[in-house]
Amino acid sequence: MVLGNRNENCSGFRKGKLRPFILSIISPITHSLKRIHEICITEILEVRNKILKIEKGTISEEVKENIGKDISELYLKHELYNTRKETYLIYHERKNLIGICKNCLNTCSSFKIKSKLLDEPSNNFVMKSITEFSYLLSEFERYDNEQFIQGRIQKYDYLFQKSSFPLDNSQKRAVVTDDTHNLVVAGAGSGKTEVLITRTAYLTEREPDKVDAKRILILAYQNKAAEEVKKRLKERFGIEDAEVRTFHSLGKKILEEESKVSGKEILKLKFSGSSFDREFSNYIEYLFDLRKINEDFQKKIVDYMRFYHDNEIIKSQEDFDKKEEFYKYMVNLTYTALDGTKVKSEAERVILNFFISHNLNGERVKIIYECLARWMAYTDTSGNRKIPKPDFFFPDYDIYLEHWAIDKNGKVPDWFEGKNASEEYKLGMKRKIEKFLQQDKYYLVEITNFEFKGDNFEKILIERMTKALKTKHPDQDFKFTPVPYEQLVNRVNYGCKESVKGLSFNISRFITIAKTYNLPPENLKQRLLTERWSAKQKAFAKIALDIYEIYENELRAENKIDFADMINLAVKELKENQELYRNSFDQILIDEYQDISAQRYEFIRELMKKNNGCKLFCVGDDWQSIMGFSGSDLNFFVNFSEYFDHPARTDLSINYRSCKSIVDTGAEIIKYNRGSQIEKETIAKNAAESPVKIYVSNCNRKSTNLYYSQIANHCINSIKYYLDEGYEAKDILLLSRIGKNLKMMNKLMEYAEIQNVPISFDGNKNPNKVPFMTVHKSKGLQAKVVFLLDVVEDLYGFPCEIENPDIFEPAILSRKRDRYEEERRLFYVAVTRAMNDLIIYTRKDSISKFIKEIEHKVTFCELADL
Repeated sequence: MVLGNRNENCSGFRKGKLRPFILSIISPITHSLKRIHEICITEILEVRNKILKIEKGTISEEVKENIGKDISELYLKHELYNTRKETYLIYHERKNLIGICKNCLNTCSSFKIKSKLLDEPSNNFVMKSITEFSYLLSEFERYDNEQFIQGRIQKYDYLFQKSSFPLDNSQKRAVVTDDTHNLVVAGAGSGKTEVLITRTAYLTEREPDKVDAKRILILAYQNKAAEEVKKRLKERFGIEDAEVRTFHSLGKKILEEESKVSGKEILKLKFSGSSFDREFSNYIEYLFDLRKINEDFQKKIVDYMRFYHDNEIIKSQEDFDKKEEFYKYMVNLTYTALDGTKVKSEAERVILNFFISHNLNGERVKIIYECLARWMAYTDTSGNRKIPKPDFFFPDYDIYLEHWAIDKNGKVPDWFEGKNASEEYKLGMKRKIEKFLQQDKYYLVEITNFEFKGDNFEKILIERMTKALKTKHPDQDFKFTPVPYEQLVNRVNYGCKESVKGLSFNISRFITIAKTYNLPPENLKQRLLTERWSAKQKAFAKIALDIYEIYENELRAENKIDFADMINLAVKELKENQELYRNSFDQILIDEYQDISAQRYEFIRELMKKNNGCKLFCVGDDWQSIMGFSGSDLNFFVNFSEYFDHPARTDLSINYRSCKSIVDTGAEIIKYNRGSQIEKETIAKNAAESPVKIYVSNCNRKSTNLYYSQIANHCINSIKYYLDEGYEAKDILLLSRIGKNLKMMNKLMEYAEIQNVPISFDGNKNPNKVPFMTVHKSKGLQAKVVFLLDVVEDLYGFPCEIENPDIFEPAILSRKRDRYEEERRLFYVAVTRAMNDLIIYTRKDSISKFIKEIEHKVTFCELADL
């Protein structure tokens, strides 16, 4: 019943039985709310009327004046850029003008929203202003400087005619393009330096925005290049006041000027000669030779030799997503001992290196790795005959040494499971041990991986080997002694030996690179501790740091600086002295920008900050960036916009030097540097298709002397042919990746003397002699005929294995570099020195990967036997 009554009540409510009751409650409330509403509306209307009375009428004259002033100024800018075409509209100015237009439009739009509050004249003013700003905005947004550029090209054509060759349209565009930041991406033989010189003349001639030559700074990399720029500017355009300097020269000047102001003592240069690189390298060699007599330093070099072949960082299981991938990696991992022998584990390498680096009773120990022990042959469970290969055999003593890859519990490493070899490995151990127990001729020395990982491994190894030797020869005494340093160097394999010979040279490069990144020794030490490096990188860095510290301490003790310090200290002074070099330059032009370093970038950046409104013009060819050994970082060129925002880019695509076949071959070379170069087009002005010839010797690696005789004989005979045909010596260039390959040079000298062919081996251009030089030295040169020697996969080949850039990585604060990228660019430089004919020499069993990459672009010829 209760539930029924409730349902009835609810039903009644829904049917409206309670409506009178509800209305009796709501009506008074509704009346009150209505009254409140009426009062609010009245008050709102009164307020609105008051507002209307206040705002109705004219926009203030001040506001109109400001808006009018903005319109007038914008029209002046519009006339300057769009009508009179008097100057280049830079990105930042265009962005600013567009911003002003948009802000003014927003202001006018806010008045338009209140149009009902304004009188008719004010509304007319607003609408007219919106129309004006909208027009100006569209004009600035679509403006692209093209008409200005074409107008300037025509107006200053007389300057372009003064060039040693007619400038093409791209070159002219590069000259007159004048944004805040300008990048000219050039190709080989495209006249990039000519563009830089002509631009300087253009800046001083143009109207109405000419630049005083004294306010133009031109930076080159070498004194020779700077002098050439000065010479051309004076002879061709009569310009003598432009500031043409090397980066080092400018750094020195800044330090001298700061010294005059502050009274600081001018630090003297450690090397004051004209060839800093050679003097510095020679001095580092001097320090190295002094240090080399120290036993602790010798141990560092020995460590480097032990890890010479370890070019990669050994990975751990954490580097792999799956443990199976790690197991596979470990199974395929190899290690190289001092004599070049490849072994399967770190422990085996340590064992082999011990016997290479120690004498037994004053004599070298004869040791063979994995020698077939036929006397141990057995038949496996599948019926196959197996011949074991114990790890090491000492034939003079009939002793074998086995390194068992087991821990203290007899368990093999986990990664053995990756090849399902755990049980098989243990079975192999058992069979070998049984074979030894069944005979009396051979003695087995056993050592385990557990012992290898302990602290006394070498002691254990010596004790067990000595015991074995005494057992086999009880009437003799045996003693292991370390091999003297010089003797050990002669025992290591050829590549390692040559690398040790070049240590001082590589140390000088390491220090140079470290200084370009402003990395003192203490910072480098910290990097070695906190970052991952290969064993070889660590070992070399420790040697280099030793010399680096000595060198820096000497500089401080003598109160001197070197060339790298000149730039670093100049940057420091620019940062600390707010007035130093402020408002000194309107234009900064930089040649060979592809070789910029972190140090030089900071220098440029500070100069730009000090000179408000100064414009930057950089020209270079990223395909020819070959100065990594001196600290250059191609990233500054390839990603130019990350360092100098919104640059204007102009490409110089036409090659005026080389014929089409050589230009196309060069482009084919560089395309393999994927992701590290700027994509660009290269077009040969000369459409000739002279074949690029590759002469291949059938000699193998073991017949080095015969191979060099072959290529020297053919090369000298070919040079003689060209000379007899009327070519001059200066029309021919003889190049090699490495200049210190004495065997090859001696053969060239020998055959040149026989044939009476004049060749200069001092690396300089002599009009009466054919120059032999390195590819690095040939940068910027050209010849009708180029001979490129020894393009093989070898220590002194191309790519060059003796100069591995990996060892410099701890001194570099940028991305890890592909070791072949710069070598490939160097090969590109070599190829593009040729104007008409290019002849390359290689060897059949070791043809360079670079030749293989262009094999469909070249013609292969067999080199005749002598």
